Amino acid sequence: MSRTQLGLFFCLSFVTLEAFGAVYLGSVFQEVDSFLIGVWVFGIVVVGSIGFTGFLRRPELTVALRSMKLIVALNLYAALTWSTYFIAVQIIEPAVVFTIFSGAVPLGTIFAAWIGIKEARMPKMRLVNIGNSLIVISIIVLAATTVAGLSGFVRGGALTALVGVILSALSGVFTALVIVFSVRLNARGVSPIAQFGLRFVLYTMIALAAFLLGVDEKDNEVSDPDLALIVLIGLLVIALPLYLVQKAVPLIPAPTIAAMTTLGPAMVFVMQLVEGRVIYATATLIGLTIYMAGALIAALEAMRPTLANRATASSQ
Repeated sequence: MSRTQLGLFFCLSFVTLEAFGAVYLGSVFQEVDSFLIGVWVFGIVVVGSIGFTGFLRRPELTVALRSMKLIVALNLYAALTWSTYFIAVQIIEPAVVFTIFSGAVPLGTIFAAWIGIKEARMPKMRLVNIGNSLIVISIIVLAATTVAGLSGFVRGGALTALVGVILSALSGVFTALVIVFSVRLNARGVSPIAQFGLRFVLYTMIALAAFLLGVDEKDNEVSDPDLALIVLIGLLVIALPLYLVQKAVPLIPAPTIAAMTTLGPAMVFVMQLVEGRVIYATATLIGLTIYMAGALIAALEAMRPTLANRATASSQ
């Protein structure tokens, strides 16, 4: 595979695994303390990644320490991403959460470009702008129908639904900021495996504190074997996809990565139908249809220059 093809493959793998994770976690977190799972999954990631880097790539840790502002920013935005996402997926329909989250990633990249972060770029292709406009419309439709109680699932009333919508959108924006700052840190010589562990230190500490305080405590007890299985699956559907998208950072541009993440809700749609836990409402289907049209237009158009550059390089 070329670097470009490998980057796109990593992104597609990320989208597929995270879509499965959105559906799986939406079910599991109804029964299990989300912060307990966060402590185990991200704690293993932090210890494993930093330990690996310290033994085999110690100079990268030196570079990271010299870029402490970037490390702090990555930790802050990663912690905000997962705190908002884990709460949102418990209180509103998982497909709605993942759709709003995914759509907010490219919109967050546009916001990052607007405030002057050089690694993010404003889209200049007309079809990308059309696709992003459809994504905005779909988010508004899904937000309105969820707050109105017309979606498949809301764990509470209109205020709870509104909180879930806002948290979903914020999670996507924070993810966009993680991507663009990861690009900057990678340019300074800190590899994906090192970044993978370094950026989750703060969230692991927050998750541990929240677990000890009983912020998301559930009534039922979880046996050790069941917890071990959930953590193992969590590593596959949370940690692995995050690592894959981290691997894509040095291979393809940040706007292309952001555009690729918009494809996830189509997969969530299919997976939720198979799971059968949530019955899709007509209003949700309308919002998802608008979203998927916009996502496909934006993603395919955003990928076209990347693939064209690769084809040109191959012919030379």
